[in-house]
Amino acid sequence: MAFLFDDDTNERHYLYEDDQTHYGGQKQLFDTDYVVVIPRKHVQDAHGGQYVQTGDPVKVICCVEGRAQQAGMFSISGAEDKTPSSDNPGGLEEATPLQILAREWPGDIYSRIWYKGDYYDADGAPTWRGSGSRFSRHWEVRARRVVIGDYLDGGISEPEWVKEVGGVGKGHGST
Repeated sequence: MAFLFDDDTNERHYLYEDDQTHYGGQKQLFDTDYVVVIPRKHVQDAHGGQYVQTGDPVKVICCVEGRAQQAGMFSISGAEDKTPSSDNPGGLEEATPLQILAREWPGDIYSRIWYKGDYYDADGAPTWRGSGSRFSRHWEVRARRVVIGDYLDGGISEPEWVKEVGGVGKGHGST
């Protein structure tokens, strides 16, 4: 293994690339927060479409970057019509307020996500970021808030989850 300031000229080695040390007890960026993922699918019937839950909720240990770290938090185009009408309620809409980074992701494009008392919908498909070292590989998921728990009587309590994935000491794979 090559070190940062040694005389090794072998270009095939990178810092920590062949390190076999077990880092199971060390807290990393991916271990700072958690969300609960509720798997759903889209069902079309005679009355339109709806989403139905397809499995048990899963607690995902992850890193959540909120709106404070995001550049744009409202409508994507400033030229969009903001006037109220029956088809378009108008006003500003949140666009991609959360970015979730996780070692494992059990959801897909239809998933409902619970985070700190609010519900979010996945905004696009989860993206696997497999480049870099084995310690930095992760799923990236963007989510848009759809239900604000503070506006509901009693709020939105954390869903009862049956499984936990992605925590300290868990695997670093994509499954």
